[in-house]
Amino acid sequence: MREGELREVGEEREEIENSLKNIWIAEFEENRHIGRGEVEKLDELLKDGFVEIKGDRIVLTEKGKDMAERIIRLHRLAERLLLDVLGTAESSVEQNACRFEHFLSREVEEAICTLLGHPEICPHGRRIPKGKCCEEREEEVKRVIYRLSELNPGEEGEIKYIAGDERILKKVIAVGLLPGKKVKVIRVFPGAIIQAGNTQFAVDEEIAETIYVLKI
Repeated sequence: MREGELREVGEEREEIENSLKNIWIAEFEENRHIGRGEVEKLDELLKDGFVEIKGDRIVLTEKGKDMAERIIRLHRLAERLLLDVLGTAESSVEQNACRFEHFLSREVEEAICTLLGHPEICPHGRRIPKGKCCEEREEEVKRVIYRLSELNPGEEGEIKYIAGDERILKKVIAVGLLPGKKVKVIRVFPGAIIQAGNTQFAVDEEIAETIYVLKI
């Protein structure tokens, strides 16, 4: 197969995977169904058994759901890797993640997930579907992203994201623990004490569990 033909195959595969991703997001996150006119490569999706037509709606089959969920997982893991570890500009994370997601093998996917400490949300606050490594909590790859609650006295980290709900976010914002802030754990028992700049303050367990840091 020539280079041009390989490129065409790759682009077609990306279009199919992007369509599956869009259908999954609509169905499972936006609680709506996509119609015929909204789906690219519909014939290919039907032929491969990824979707089926029910009235005027396009819905995922179990095969399609599994494939789409993995694509979503790869995309959101790529976003976390690019932003939290590689320091990619936030404005270009989405575009670069769209490229990453199509070329990550399952082994690389699990290694990245383990490296990041099995994150539960993407930079945009959307859930990252769990993989096998999350269920088994694999740690063969040395992690770089940790919950603040996992750091020991003397260890430092840079806050990367907050995984809490609106109530937790308000509490975190109130004490100034925002992404980009560097913190050092002073004490973990009987209550956690951390230092940010020249200020030391107590952090309750609920907050410490939802703050994810890049260990320095």
